[in-house]
Amino acid sequence: MNTIKKTVITLSAASALTGVAHAQSSVTLYGLIDGGLTYTTNQKGGQTVQMMSGITQGDRWGFRGSEDLGGGLHAIFVLESGFSVTNGSLGQGGLAFGRQAYVGLSSDHYGTVTLGRQYDQMVEQVSPVTTDQWSVLFEHPGDNDNTNRGFRVNNTIKYVTPTLSGAQFTAMYAPGGQPGSIATDSVWSLGGHYQHGGLYAGAAFTHVDHPASLATGTFWTTANSATGSYALAARAYEVFGVGASYTIGATKVGGAFTQSTFKGGLDGQDVRFQNYELNAAYRFTPALLLGGAFVYTNGVADAGGIHPRYLQADLILDYALSKRTDVYLMGTGQRALGTAQFAQVSQFLTASSSNEQATVAIGMRHRF
Repeated sequence: MNTIKKTVITLSAASALTGVAHAQSSVTLYGLIDGGLTYTTNQKGGQTVQMMSGITQGDRWGFRGSEDLGGGLHAIFVLESGFSVTNGSLGQGGLAFGRQAYVGLSSDHYGTVTLGRQYDQMVEQVSPVTTDQWSVLFEHPGDNDNTNRGFRVNNTIKYVTPTLSGAQFTAMYAPGGQPGSIATDSVWSLGGHYQHGGLYAGAAFTHVDHPASLATGTFWTTANSATGSYALAARAYEVFGVGASYTIGATKVGGAFTQSTFKGGLDGQDVRFQNYELNAAYRFTPALLLGGAFVYTNGVADAGGIHPRYLQADLILDYALSKRTDVYLMGTGQRALGTAQFAQVSQFLTASSSNEQATVAIGMRHRF
């Protein structure tokens, strides 16, 4: 396989006045382009074949930089932009750097502090052990727990501890910016993970005040048949999750439990979604991977006798042409049960006109 190569611009300078050499800095240009064809059994009542961008991962390009300040201290930054390979438009509601944008200081001894637009801890700690690791089409219904990166958080202050005996912890806070109230529209998130050998275990909790304030450029719209209307009406959103995976030889098995609560999401009462997932993957060769997952989602509303439930199965076959390029074939199917009227396997597809929907996709991904 070919070796991954990234464009690295190395900057160094010496002070003309003092003759003191400045520490070396680097800026890396990176990205990912993913596109393919999807066939969906039912979107608004009809079968569809369409070109789709970012099937396994969202298309992006960005800059990552680091400057060695000496004594184990580094200045760091990330600017990352999402886009659609099908038409060239910007992602995340048209933001220039909508995926991530932050700057900070990283210490080998004391941890890392970053400021800007960043992911919450459900994304960073729990998502790696869910089926979202393979495709954006494999999200839990409505991405109700944000493991599929449905939203990012602006104005964040994040602290990440050094790794101690395989464990690392993170705390994040974003003030809402509303005059007279630090709590209104604020977000806070806590998480951590432990990794040793083939074992990974993670946990996270996120609280969002008035989630409708995050609706621009996210999945929280009325087009999201599972959770969109509850999110827009809720006075607060809370989600926690735990998950683990274990790799032994060519086999990897994992599982996760998450619960999301839209406080006041329906007639002033709470709506909860509990997601139970089991997944497994097997590498026939270093280049060929087969992965699959089963997800059961149980929804309960405290008002109106609402009890939506969903069953979903996911399957992917991925073949690496090189370390930078792979091709894939995948399929996912969902059945809505209880009071859930419509199936919708992904926020990136239109909901079915019935309680069933299935999608098959074939495509190619290239990293640079």
